[in-house]
Amino acid sequence: MQSTWQQLSKEISESVARAGRAVVAVDGGSGHTSSGILWRSDLVLTAAHTIRPNADIHIIPRPGYSVRAQLAGKGPGADVALLRASQEISAEHAEFGETTSLAVGEIVVAIGRTRRGNLVASSGILSGLMGEWQFGRTRIDQFIRPDLTLYSGFSGGALVGADGKILGMTTSGVARGRPITIPSSTLTRIAEELSEKGHLKTPYIGVVMQPVPIPESLQKTSGVTAATGLLAMHVEASGPADNAGVLLGDVLVQLNEERFDDLSDLQGILRRLGVNQEVKAILIRGGQKVELTVKIGERPLR
Repeated sequence: MQSTWQQLSKEISESVARAGRAVVAVDGGSGHTSSGILWRSDLVLTAAHTIRPNADIHIIPRPGYSVRAQLAGKGPGADVALLRASQEISAEHAEFGETTSLAVGEIVVAIGRTRRGNLVASSGILSGLMGEWQFGRTRIDQFIRPDLTLYSGFSGGALVGADGKILGMTTSGVARGRPITIPSSTLTRIAEELSEKGHLKTPYIGVVMQPVPIPESLQKTSGVTAATGLLAMHVEASGPADNAGVLLGDVLVQLNEERFDDLSDLQGILRRLGVNQEVKAILIRGGQKVELTVKIGERPLR
């Protein structure tokens, strides 16, 4: 009769083997291989920081088998890159699990592959869980921090939960070498965008602004109760704000019934709302309250 320990070890090993069928090694030209997750038959998700510009990329799904690939899209703000293989990869696609019911202390396993394509794993527990957060200009649905050793080559690989499903992509490129997991929901959303456009959409309204205090006297005369606003110092010609009628010198105090104290607050609101959303903007112009409708645009690529 097997002991509880033996039974647990066997179940973990079986989960690693099952999830590992969707994990590949990636040679992105950095001198060291990373790992990746097979999202579709010819598309692989990996850590963006491991892919060098103009690199000759190879995907290694298993020992003795290599497929050439090219960069299909990159979202450096979330350290996610999408690779397109030159042919379909004969392996199982990732089976993603949901992460909202996770709890601190649960056992998790990080999976990767070596340069030769051998499956490797590192186990630990979930040491940190929080809600939505921002990394650069990218919204991450959930903060997931596993307490385990992310060995060289593990970045871009999978984090597997107790049900054997992939919780997300683990990378050391977000938090200065410490392992962080990009949750499956965020990973899927980014993959869809990269597959469609080759880059992540960044919502913007086309205004250069700086925070300014709003005196109580101006609050009374304008009917605006906000103590802080954002002064429009430059309005991009033909941009979303310009098209809506925002003028130089306007003070933006509310967007879609949400207030903000600084630019990061406003950027967070824009990211939550998303591109092409029409929102009501409240601003102060010449001491008077003005309401405009702004359609959030997509920041042009430079």
